Amino acid sequence: MKATVKGRYEGDKAMAAATLAFTPSAADLRFKASATDAAFARGPSLEGLTLTLEKPGSFLLDLKPHSKDVRFQFMNSALLLDRRVSLTYTHSTTLSPGPAKPPARTALDCSLTFDPANKLTLAHTLGSSGCRVKYSYAHGQDRLTTIEPCFDTANNAWDFAVTRKFQGGDAIKATYQASTKLLALDWTRDSKIGASFKVATSFDLSDQSKAPKLIAESTWNYEI
Repeated sequence: MKATVKGRYEGDKAMAAATLAFTPSAADLRFKASATDAAFARGPSLEGLTLTLEKPGSFLLDLKPHSKDVRFQFMNSALLLDRRVSLTYTHSTTLSPGPAKPPARTALDCSLTFDPANKLTLAHTLGSSGCRVKYSYAHGQDRLTTIEPCFDTANNAWDFAVTRKFQGGDAIKATYQASTKLLALDWTRDSKIGASFKVATSFDLSDQSKAPKLIAESTWNYEI
């Protein structure tokens, strides 16, 4: 059995979160429990707790016991004219009764992989007036640099992302959202000892008086 422990801290919100996941050796299923500090702030509670059952590449089920929010996700892929086509269906709803419950939300994501360096992704939320179209291009023989422009038809705005990987497991990613003028920088490192680390910061360029947001994550993998 494999176990994964993940910790996350958001500096601007002074909020911490932890995730514990188990993958049985003889099964493709993965069980995961995530909790924020809200689950322990006033004694142990279900607030901030999320339970997940997942079969990677097939389906995912999220349940938040406190709010009774549920998220279903189904994934599948197939070859079409020697091109890989992948489809993801996501449905979010709540089991909590009452007129104040939020409306259900359904989203579809479809991606077409032309070759290892080029991929086109289309994302649409049912009932909305637009969609997001993203193109991913991995440059070079080793494909260490990835460029991802994305256009949101609903907001008539572009997003841009550039990722650069380095030998040794380091990677740096820069993202800019034109609609919100938000600039984000991520640094990640994959360790040879079964751990990974991530530090992310974001800047609101529309209001330079705001302090940058800082997020730190650490993930550790174990064999049980």
